[in-house]
Amino acid sequence: MKGSSYSTTNGLIKISRNLPVKANPLWDILRRLNRLEKYCSLPSASAASDASQTTPVNDDSLQIVPPAIQNLIKCIKDEDTRYFLVLNLFCRLRQIHSTFFSSRAISAITSAISEIEFLQNTPSLELLEDPVIQKDLVKRLIENYYGRYQFEGFKYPLEKDFLAAIPDLIDNPHIELDYTSQIIYYSIILRGIMLDPESLPGRGNIIQALYSKCVALSDAWIENIHDTPTDLLAASLMISIALEGCNIDLAWQAFGQSCRISKTLGYFSVDESSNEESNQQSVPNGTIPSEAEVERNRKRFGFWHILRTDCLFRMSFGKPTFIPAGSWKVNFPDPTINGVDDGKSHFIQIHFFSSMRLALIVMRYLDWIEGGARQNSTSHDTIIDGYIDEVQSILSDWDTMATDHSDIWLCVDVLFNSYTMLIVLYQSKKSEQGGSLPYPAIYLARKSVKTFQSLLESSSYWGIRYADPPHPRPRCAYY
Repeated sequence: MKGSSYSTTNGLIKISRNLPVKANPLWDILRRLNRLEKYCSLPSASAASDASQTTPVNDDSLQIVPPAIQNLIKCIKDEDTRYFLVLNLFCRLRQIHSTFFSSRAISAITSAISEIEFLQNTPSLELLEDPVIQKDLVKRLIENYYGRYQFEGFKYPLEKDFLAAIPDLIDNPHIELDYTSQIIYYSIILRGIMLDPESLPGRGNIIQALYSKCVALSDAWIENIHDTPTDLLAASLMISIALEGCNIDLAWQAFGQSCRISKTLGYFSVDESSNEESNQQSVPNGTIPSEAEVERNRKRFGFWHILRTDCLFRMSFGKPTFIPAGSWKVNFPDPTINGVDDGKSHFIQIHFFSSMRLALIVMRYLDWIEGGARQNSTSHDTIIDGYIDEVQSILSDWDTMATDHSDIWLCVDVLFNSYTMLIVLYQSKKSEQGGSLPYPAIYLARKSVKTFQSLLESSSYWGIRYADPPHPRPRCAYY
């Protein structure tokens, strides 16, 4: 670390600080750890060893700890997963990871977690009552969503007229609406609000209420789930809603259902039959394909998005893959899906191919890491540089401009995921594992934050700002 030095004695970190606190990330990390120790009433760091020996931790005390924290501790204890954590989650601690992953440090962390049961829980902020959404507004939001969502790659199994009739049915005591339809109904309203440019009083409370309704329905839906296209749609929407609400466990559970249902419906084996492959290749350019081929294209389109979501869970949350190599045989779809080149869908087509190129890079990188990437520094960094070049080529090819709200967020999706992957790749280079983060990673992180701030300042659609947008809609491009 430039401008500062440190040493370790008996597992303790001693720092000679020659830089201001704000410029020394290691010092800042230790300051935060000290603050955490005081908050949890733990012994000082010098007594961590004794505390770990005299404070037994049983499994019962961990039951109150959120599952995500328990999984993190398991990953720390498991030598097979430590390498991945060092590359990603604990990149800031890479130079001291041998100390951080010592038995004393792990015992101290486990002891800290056990102390959580003695802390007072912060009361959750619950709505006193669900906000009332007028039926006319619901129907307008559904109409708005279906009006914007027009692409042959994914057809909704529920008709717009059916969803628009639900407001008149859902409160009728003599009518029982199945859980799947309710989840889809509330999800579509939620997305309709996010896409609606008009100011909506109480937007935040309505979004929170819709999210809570979907989560409340999830257990009953899973217990009564069927392998139908409607349940596949509900699973896909539930993944999105749970991730937006930071409910990773529910999102992972819904994704598992999505993979199981889609596999049952044939999404994993669209091109397994040689006859189907021949049929696909025999369709001349400009010729309208058969309905069977259009349906296969829809399944191909859907599968590749499922594969991309699998990469998301692997990369961001350390989950195992639901789609191992050899379990699928699916080609890329015809970008038009039905053979009709509609100019309105061009941006969706561009986004599809760009995002799937990135997904394939992520998948190859994760397979390489999980396969035990233990090459020497030179060969390791050469492989990483190859991945970096591929991601940068995606950004270089991204020369399109978006002004429509939906297209803007497709653009943001490609940009942010590319930035994230580049940050991970730069951090994982062995030549960069010094005392500070590599400059390209810092630059991309700052660029991502600034871009996102710019979007939030000019948009009221995502439940974060509830006032009318103070600026015109942004134009999004790679810049």
